[in-house]
Amino acid sequence: MSDTPTLLLRVATTWAVPGLGLLALPAGPDGALRAHALHTALPIEARLPGGSVVSGTATVEEIDRVGVVSYGLLLDLGALAAVPPGTEVWQVPDSGE
Repeated sequence: MSDTPTLLLRVATTWAVPGLGLLALPAGPDGALRAHALHTALPIEARLPGGSVVSGTATVEEIDRVGVVSYGLLLDLGALAAVPPGTEVWQVPDSGE
Protein backbone atom coordinates (compact mmCIF):
# COMPACT_ATOMS: atom_id res chain seq x y z
CA MET A 1 0.00 0.00 0.00
CA SER A 2 1.32 3.41 -0.88
CA ASP A 3 1.06 6.48 1.33
CA THR A 4 -1.68 7.81 -0.96
CA PRO A 5 -5.35 7.03 -0.13
CA THR A 6 -7.12 4.87 -2.73
CA LEU A 7 -10.83 5.14 -3.55
CA LEU A 8 -12.34 1.68 -2.99
CA LEU A 9 -15.98 2.47 -3.72
CA ARG A 10 -18.81 4.97 -3.75
CA VAL A 11 -21.71 3.52 -1.81
CA ALA A 12 -24.82 2.55 -3.76
CA THR A 13 -26.58 0.84 -0.85
CA THR A 14 -25.86 -0.69 2.56
CA TRP A 15 -27.38 -3.37 4.75
CA ALA A 16 -26.85 -3.82 8.46
CA VAL A 17 -25.40 -7.25 9.27
CA PRO A 18 -26.14 -7.75 12.98
CA GLY A 19 -22.98 -8.27 15.00
CA LEU A 20 -20.71 -7.63 12.02
CA GLY A 21 -21.26 -4.12 10.65
CA LEU A 22 -22.59 -2.57 7.48
CA LEU A 23 -22.32 -4.30 4.12
CA ALA A 24 -21.70 -1.65 1.46
CA LEU A 25 -22.13 -2.27 -2.25
CA PRO A 26 -20.47 -0.10 -4.89
CA ALA A 27 -22.21 2.30 -7.25
CA GLY A 28 -20.12 1.27 -10.23
CA PRO A 29 -17.29 -1.11 -11.03
CA ASP A 30 -15.77 -3.11 -8.18
CA GLY A 31 -12.25 -3.41 -9.67
CA ALA A 32 -10.54 -1.61 -6.76
CA LEU A 33 -12.00 -4.21 -4.41
CA ARG A 34 -11.05 -7.17 -6.60
CA ALA A 35 -7.41 -6.11 -6.26
CA HIS A 36 -7.59 -7.50 -2.68
CA ALA A 37 -8.06 -11.06 -1.47
CA LEU A 38 -11.45 -11.83 0.04
CA HIS A 39 -11.74 -11.06 3.77
CA THR A 40 -8.69 -8.78 3.69
CA ALA A 41 -8.96 -6.19 6.48
CA LEU A 42 -8.24 -2.65 5.30
CA PRO A 43 -7.88 0.63 7.19
CA ILE A 44 -10.46 3.01 5.71
CA GLU A 45 -12.06 6.42 5.84
CA ALA A 46 -15.72 6.89 5.02
CA ARG A 47 -16.19 10.35 3.51
CA LEU A 48 -19.87 11.15 3.83
CA PRO A 49 -21.64 13.44 1.32
CA GLY A 50 -22.06 16.18 3.95
CA GLY A 51 -18.30 16.39 4.50
CA SER A 52 -17.89 14.29 7.65
CA VAL A 53 -15.06 11.76 7.72
CA VAL A 54 -15.19 8.60 9.85
CA SER A 55 -12.23 6.23 10.24
CA GLY A 56 -12.58 2.51 10.66
CA THR A 57 -11.83 -0.83 9.06
CA ALA A 58 -13.43 -2.86 6.31
CA THR A 59 -13.12 -6.36 4.95
CA VAL A 60 -13.50 -7.27 1.30
CA GLU A 61 -16.51 -9.54 0.71
CA GLU A 62 -18.07 -11.35 -2.23
CA ILE A 63 -21.81 -10.93 -2.67
CA ASP A 64 -24.00 -13.10 -4.90
CA ARG A 65 -27.33 -11.44 -5.71
CA VAL A 66 -29.63 -13.23 -8.11
CA GLY A 67 -26.70 -15.01 -9.76
CA VAL A 68 -24.61 -11.85 -10.16
CA VAL A 69 -21.39 -11.90 -8.16
CA SER A 70 -19.85 -8.62 -7.06
CA TYR A 71 -17.50 -7.40 -4.36
CA GLY A 72 -18.40 -5.12 -1.49
CA LEU A 73 -17.09 -4.03 1.88
CA LEU A 74 -18.15 -5.02 5.37
CA LEU A 75 -17.63 -1.75 7.24
CA ASP A 76 -16.76 -1.36 10.91
CA LEU A 77 -17.15 2.35 11.62
CA GLY A 78 -17.69 2.23 15.37
CA ALA A 79 -20.85 4.01 16.47
CA LEU A 80 -21.81 5.11 12.93
CA ALA A 81 -24.97 3.10 12.25
CA ALA A 82 -25.77 4.27 8.71
CA VAL A 83 -23.83 5.26 5.62
CA PRO A 84 -25.78 7.15 2.95
CA PRO A 85 -25.50 6.49 -0.78
CA GLY A 86 -22.74 8.55 -2.31
CA THR A 87 -20.37 8.05 0.62
CA GLU A 88 -16.84 7.43 -0.61
CA VAL A 89 -14.82 4.71 1.10
CA TRP A 90 -11.07 5.22 0.84
CA GLN A 91 -8.29 2.84 1.80
CA VAL A 92 -5.81 4.84 3.87
CA PRO A 93 -2.23 4.06 4.90
CA ASP A 94 -2.05 1.73 7.87
CA SER A 95 -1.09 3.71 10.98
CA GLY A 96 1.13 0.82 12.07
CA GLU A 97 -0.69 0.23 15.33
